[in-house]
Amino acid sequence: MKEWIKNNINNIIIGSFLIPILLVAFVSISHVTTFYGLSNPFSWAIYLSVAVEIAALASLAGISAKFGKFIYIPFGIVTLIQLVGNFFYSYSFVDMDSESFRNWVDMTSGIFEVFGIETTNVLAHRRILAFLTGGMIPFISLTFAHMLIVYSSKIQEGKVENEKLDFDGKIIDQLSKNAGAVEATNIEKPWIPTQSELEEFEKNLLVEQNTDQVTDQVNEQIVEEVSQSIPTEEQILVEPPKNRLVYTKNV
Repeated sequence: MKEWIKNNINNIIIGSFLIPILLVAFVSISHVTTFYGLSNPFSWAIYLSVAVEIAALASLAGISAKFGKFIYIPFGIVTLIQLVGNFFYSYSFVDMDSESFRNWVDMTSGIFEVFGIETTNVLAHRRILAFLTGGMIPFISLTFAHMLIVYSSKIQEGKVENEKLDFDGKIIDQLSKNAGAVEATNIEKPWIPTQSELEEFEKNLLVEQNTDQVTDQVNEQIVEEVSQSIPTEEQILVEPPKNRLVYTKNV
């Protein structure tokens, strides 16, 4: 039993939200049908009461989905119709001559006397009882419907998170694509020189080449002059160097 409850906890919670919504919606449809029956045939009153109940739930879903401020207009209209319809039915059903109603007045007279409502003012007590038993019904249904929508969205978000943690092939490929896109945005753009920069670079290159040629020519000339100034071996043997004493041997 515990294992079954653990495996079906979400369904149990959703069911606990749905049961009061369905019961209250059924009662509200019956009450609003009586209200619409004041000015419509009975069959039309049923259609209108069902449409109002569905419209109330749909507008509440639109508010939860953040459809915008305009969704509050139909939500307010259908909620007001439900409030008036349930309130009217309960007020019409109250029997002021019944013992239950007299007991209600005796029980609450001490509370409502603080607000200026006397025990003898049975109409005021009838309106208060009708509001508490009928006028609050739409708020009960809409509150539980809102909680159901919020809880369902939480479950859906939990499923999405679990799917993100399941690293199958598709998710890995997607992560790789995302990483590649981020890396591509971080790569620096190559430098593309302008036409003026290219012309300036070419001019500097020609100047450097001319300078190197002149330098090479000068170096060659210096080497040639130095090589010419150095006497050869024959010149050393034939032409004695200047300022050198020559000794001869007498025979």
